[in-house]
Amino acid sequence: MIRVLVRTLAVSIALACAAQPVLAQDRTALRDACAKDIATHCPGVQPGGGRIAACFKENLPKLSEGCRTALKSSAAD
Repeated sequence: MIRVLVRTLAVSIALACAAQPVLAQDRTALRDACAKDIATHCPGVQPGGGRIAACFKENLPKLSEGCRTALKSSAAD
């Protein structure tokens, strides 16, 4: 039950990040925190149009803790 709630919250945060403009420093922090996750779980996915966010949504349980933390932090801003 708690895993479902955490997963739902994380997906909501990721989608909120994709839907809102991200400040340049937030983008840099996200890129730094999630670069390995993008390379590992979303190779070949072209940035833009919400494609990275969609890939993150599909791979949410596999994302590193640092990447998930950065996503949550940027969604809170």
